[in-house]
Formats: sequence, C-alpha cells, structure tokens
Amino acid sequence: MVKSLISVVLIISCSIFPLAAQQVRIQPAQSSENASYQYYYDLLQLLLTQTADDYGEANIVVIDSPMSQLRGFSMLKADILDVFWAGTSIEREQEFHAIRIPLVGGLLGSRVPVISRDRLAEFETINTAKQLQQLVACQGSQWPDSDILQYNGYRIERVITFQLIYSMLKQQRCDYFPRGLYEAYAEVSSRGNESLMVYDKLILRYPLPMYFFVSNNNPRLAQRITQGLERLIATNKLHEFIQQHDITRQMFPLSQYRNSRIFDLTNPQLPPQTPLQRQELWIDLPQHSISADAVE
Repeated sequence: MVKSLISVVLIISCSIFPLAAQQVRIQPAQSSENASYQYYYDLLQLLLTQTADDYGEANIVVIDSPMSQLRGFSMLKADILDVFWAGTSIEREQEFHAIRIPLVGGLLGSRVPVISRDRLAEFETINTAKQLQQLVACQGSQWPDSDILQYNGYRIERVITFQLIYSMLKQQRCDYFPRGLYEAYAEVSSRGNESLMVYDKLILRYPLPMYFFVSNNNPRLAQRITQGLERLIATNKLHEFIQQHDITRQMFPLSQYRNSRIFDLTNPQLPPQTPLQRQELWIDLPQHSISADAVE
C-alpha cells in the first residue's frame, strides 16, 4: 500500500514538475567573423532535438568565455564544457571521446586561400606547391592545420586568436589564410572584409575531419550524439543538411572546383581509427583536370 502511494505521488509530481532539461554546454564563437560557428551550433541542436524521445529534452548553453582550442579542450576535461568541436588528431583522440563522424563530410581539409584582393594577379601565377611554400600562411597556433602545413614544407605564422588572423591578413603581415571551403565564403562576406577575397582556383587538400568531442566521463551524451548522427547518415539527411545550411551551401556545387589547382598534403597526425572506409561519411571534390604537382 505504501509503495503504491509513493508511486502515485511520483507520477503526480513528475506531471506537475517535469524533469529539467539537460544542459549541454558548448564553446562561444571565436569572433564575429567566425561564421561557421552557427553551422555546428545548428547541427548539434538538430541532433539533440531528434534524440529527445530517447534521452529527454536538452538545451544548449553557450559558455561566455573566449577560448583557444587548447583552453577549450582543457575546459572539456574539467567538466566546464560538455561538447567541443574541432579538427581531430592522435593526441586529441587519446584524451577525449571523439565521435568519429565528420561533421562536414571531411571538407574541413579542403582549404582555400583567403587573400587580399590586390594580390590576385600574384596568386594567379602560382602553379606548384613549391611556389606557394615561399609565401607565409596565417594559422591558429593550436590548430592541427598548422602542424600539417609545416610538416609539408609550408611557411606558417602561428596566431593565438582567430580575430587577429584577419587583422594580420589585412595588414599583409601574412600572405594568405587557408580556410575550409565553407568557412572562407561566409567569413569573407562578413562586414569589414571587403578588401579580401576567396581564391578558390587553388586548394590545399589533406584528410582532417571535424568531430564533436565529449569527455570520456560522459558516455551517455556521446551515445546520444552518435545515435543522432547515425540516423542522419542512414537517411542521407546529414549530406542534405550540409548542402542546404546557410553557411555551407555556398561551396556547392562542388563541380565549380573541377579546374582548381589542388595540392595534396600528408596529415601525419591522422588517427588510424579514422573511418576512411565508410564512404557514406565523406564528400569528395570532383576529379580535377589540372595536376598541381605535375608542372613542377
């Protein structure tokens, strides 16, 4: 009788006072120019919404504290953040739970130079990797891209904050800023960047998937995000999301890059567990007619 009464009270209590929604704490945008931030925010929100029946309601909470990638991962480890998205590396996958589904079809590793408009003629003459290696690329000091470019013989100026990179580029303290295809167009169209342009006739390409990372102490959230992503993949809705989102749709159709000069780079920090065999996870650039290294 007492157990039955307790059960009734619990049922009534839950109906009157519904369980609080789970809070999922994430990073803030690195700057107003970091337009791609909205893509990852919207994708995470979609995943949480689509898995609500299985895991309960969840609200995204943005931690209002500027952070580098190093600080972001430290906050993830300290349980101040619940989800952090970034390009992967062997070290990052050893310390954190990487959800090994590339969030933009692997296109993070297809990088186009953002350059000053008045240097267009100079970049038009670059036909080989060796020529590009004579110039200096601005990159985030803690980004895997910096290590990849440096490993492949490119000159790098490592910059601690994202916003400072665009300032340095405008001051021509570096020659170009390699950005993901979807990042470049959105950022250059931002107010104040009228002197810059995306030079998409040249592409640096290397395998670098962008993942959601969670703490190893939060397996339920990792399972939830994985389940949501796998559902999107099974119905082809992840690729649809990539092609239709306001931030990423500008890079389609990919056929526009068919004649771009593509320099392929090696990523020495690509984890061996990277699911390269799952073809449905990746979006490839079209076969190009110009072999960049063939003319060296």
